[in-house]
Amino acid sequence: MSESRLRLHFHFLSLLLLCCVSPSSFAVIKDLVACLPSQIQALTQFKSEFDSHSCNQTDYLNGVWCDYTTGEVTKLQLPSGCLTGVLRHNSSLFELHHLRYLDLSHNNFISSSLPSEFGNLNKLEVLFLSSNGFLGQVPSAFRNLTLLTKLDLSHNDLTGGFPLVQNLTKLKTLSLGDNHFDGQILQPISKLITLKYLYLSFLNISFPIDLRLFSSLKLLLRLDVSGNSISQASLSSHSDIPLNLEFLALSGCDIREFPNIFKILRNIKGIDLSQNRIKGKVPEWLGNLPRLSIMYSQTVFKGNFLFHHSRSTTC
Repeated sequence: MSESRLRLHFHFLSLLLLCCVSPSSFAVIKDLVACLPSQIQALTQFKSEFDSHSCNQTDYLNGVWCDYTTGEVTKLQLPSGCLTGVLRHNSSLFELHHLRYLDLSHNNFISSSLPSEFGNLNKLEVLFLSSNGFLGQVPSAFRNLTLLTKLDLSHNDLTGGFPLVQNLTKLKTLSLGDNHFDGQILQPISKLITLKYLYLSFLNISFPIDLRLFSSLKLLLRLDVSGNSISQASLSSHSDIPLNLEFLALSGCDIREFPNIFKILRNIKGIDLSQNRIKGKVPEWLGNLPRLSIMYSQTVFKGNFLFHHSRSTTC
């Protein structure tokens, strides 16, 4: 058998292995034919590194995209709960050097640290690793991911600092909530001036967050610092924070008075003040905010209050 026929034979067998010869899976084989044999081999090996019995095979295949010109895997989006096991440093995942989009969220990487080999995937633009049980620090090799526009490391057990700032000049969305980072991460984050969406809920740091730290983030539209203690001084109407904010979440921040900071946020559309202990009347000036349409609150305020829009929501 010629070398080219051998390669084609291996390619087809690899596809069958990935599909587990499930009739429903053959519908997506045509999309995987665009993948190089070496890429199919890496995908097959990656899947075999984990217990994936709970994984729907069709969904697994639907999560793979290859470039029709180069045959390289450019997008890998695995379904929630598909993989159980340890993500090792020598995983075949890190052979997919042309990945631009990688979503491994909501899997179960038991007792795994974040492998530094993620830094080898330097074409990544989107990286979602939330809710995986990752332990330890973010590797310094993540600095190599200079093309990232979205990064989600939330809902893990990560500790230490955040060493990525200098090179992440394209980052627009950052989610780090529900980890155990030290308080030093806030200052570096304030230098990510391209950010538009920042999610820092339940950081478990030992001191109040001063919202004025984010004054340099002029493009910021959405900020979630729920579940943290907030500096009272940074909630005043004289606070220097991004004025273009459209949504600010302060749920569960042990706030006792209605924050005057909203006076200066003329673009604000949504507010989350639920799970606080705010007493008193709703300030009259709140009804004058021209774009405010949604406020989440479990507090029963005194007095009357009307939004400019009819989409007001109270939880």
